[in-house]
Amino acid sequence: MKNISLKRGLALALLPALLQLAACSDDKAEAPKTAAAGNLKKSVHRDDTGEASGSEKRLFEKEFSAKCVERELKNSTNKDVDEPRFKETCDCIAEHIKEDLSEIDAEKYIEDHEDTQTLSIKFDAAAYFCLQNKPQPKGPHLFGKPSTNTVN
Repeated sequence: MKNISLKRGLALALLPALLQLAACSDDKAEAPKTAAAGNLKKSVHRDDTGEASGSEKRLFEKEFSAKCVERELKNSTNKDVDEPRFKETCDCIAEHIKEDLSEIDAEKYIEDHEDTQTLSIKFDAAAYFCLQNKPQPKGPHLFGKPSTNTVN
């Protein structure tokens, strides 16, 4: 029992030394840090609260609508019939998001192709607004008259 705990203690004592040696022995030469900093993309600092310009909004609306229709058509079985319906809905969603689009969100979506959390929230609200007045598809009609859910 004492022998096992002694071996375990020795192994635990040598472990940090082995890790230190393994961490220090690197065959690659260290790259100069000034060259790496020069290659980074310089982004323009913009105000978080600023609203996007009209041209950015139009570009966002066009790009968002096209991507939305493309995404919806991936799962469609009848693309020619579904495309006009998807286009109408996606245009409505893009128009509602565009109304209060911030400059940061527009920049991230257009330039970086990145969806922000605020865009996700705005998308949910716009989708609810645009789809709430659409007629829901009727269920299948099987065997005779549909039930009226009234008790005789």
